[in-house]
Amino acid sequence: MKYSISTLAKLSGVSSRTLHYYDEIGLLKPAAVSENGYRFYGTQEADRLQQILYFKAFGLPLETITSILDSSETQIHHTLQCHYQQLAQQRQALDALLAALADTLATYEGEKEMNDQEKFAYFKEHTLAENDTLYGEEARKTYGAQTVADSQKKWQEMPQTVFAQLSADEESLMRLLKELLQENPADLSSEKAQTAFTKHKQWLSQAAPFYTPDYHRGLGEMYVSDPRFTAYYDQRAGTGATLLLKQLIDYYTRKNSSATK
Repeated sequence: MKYSISTLAKLSGVSSRTLHYYDEIGLLKPAAVSENGYRFYGTQEADRLQQILYFKAFGLPLETITSILDSSETQIHHTLQCHYQQLAQQRQALDALLAALADTLATYEGEKEMNDQEKFAYFKEHTLAENDTLYGEEARKTYGAQTVADSQKKWQEMPQTVFAQLSADEESLMRLLKELLQENPADLSSEKAQTAFTKHKQWLSQAAPFYTPDYHRGLGEMYVSDPRFTAYYDQRAGTGATLLLKQLIDYYTRKNSSATK
């Protein structure tokens, strides 16, 4: 199939001006240009334009899209597949939110009663899914699929009182890290530093399938080596919070281990 630029514009919903621009930046070149300067596109170019529109819908900048499309077919397929999985997870999360909201509305209208466990089930599932999307792959590589599965099972079955305490411990930890950062340098041996470590240990002991000092230190290493974990703590408690937390974990797990020998 052969398309003029105006025909492809009508077919795709992309303006002729935009197609001209894509040609200028090397994102979408026509299959042929006639002597009088008319651009013509074939099926291969139509396929590439479809991919461009997908990646634009995913929120990727044109420079990144160009890089992806100029790579191998395997890489293009992998990138599309990853975004498909993310969209599927988002749809699943939205469906779950709608279902939870419908139950809540039914409760308000006297059509249904929700126990305390049901009231918070969605939020636990949402947190679990969000964490798995962000960190699941790295966690499975580091600790194994079974450990991650056990941790998720423990999280799903967690009583609401424990879940609420975990959230409170995390908020306290962030506040303490923020305060310790302001001391510059932080005194790792201070009561405040020890409290921060204890909060994280309590959180980990409840959230993970087991607790050992080595496991705790390994988690600290992953925090500073993975930009996603670093961003999580640094954005909430301040730049350097992740490194400080790792230092606290190293200091107290080794200190406590020495004390028990």
